[in-house]
Amino acid sequence: MPAASQSIYASTPFKFIVDSNPYYIHTKLVSRHSPPLDRMINCQMAGAQNGFAVLEEVKEGALERFIEWGLQAVAVRETFQSGKKSKKGKSRQELKADFIHREHTVRREIPSTRANRGANKDYTEVFLSHARLYVFADKYDIQPLKTLALEELHDTLATYILYRGRTGDILALLRYVYANTGQSARGGEGLRMLLRDYLGYEMSDLMKDGQFKVLMLERGTTVLHSFTA
Repeated sequence: MPAASQSIYASTPFKFIVDSNPYYIHTKLVSRHSPPLDRMINCQMAGAQNGFAVLEEVKEGALERFIEWGLQAVAVRETFQSGKKSKKGKSRQELKADFIHREHTVRREIPSTRANRGANKDYTEVFLSHARLYVFADKYDIQPLKTLALEELHDTLATYILYRGRTGDILALLRYVYANTGQSARGGEGLRMLLRDYLGYEMSDLMKDGQFKVLMLERGTTVLHSFTA
């Protein structure tokens, strides 16, 4: 994990209140970009003395866009790594090409998955079936099956067309992986790393989905950092 990312996501989330709604943002993410908000977090303004701060003249949309921008900067500018190859500074197309041409070790003789055609095709269960198999194989230490499940998911994601109305398929996958491959879970890193690389080139489109914002901020902490840190 890059040192900058580790520092940001290890920091405690701080609660801001905007239009009566709570927003939890990692303190280092705020401090990195806004000295005034940093002073507020560090109790130099009265609003922070109760463990939260009310932003009176700020609208929800403005704060949400700040959070998006801050998280996207971390996700895109930090090193995206698959194996030992650094991807820092690469364009979206280069990141996508790296992801698509990821080498397989088990799934060499199986025909590639066909791309989805049209936004009416729900791929949620397709993604989850591979992820569930991976979690099962990891739990019972079936390494070849775990590798196959990972490579099956990769092949599906590599050919998947992220239509505007189908971001929910990816969000369902992120939620499942987040819930079932905790940071201390044995083998979880392989699945999370795969999604980290996928998010590297699809982040800009996912950021347009309101539910993706909810995923980033739910339960008082950032879910997204599990895949981009």
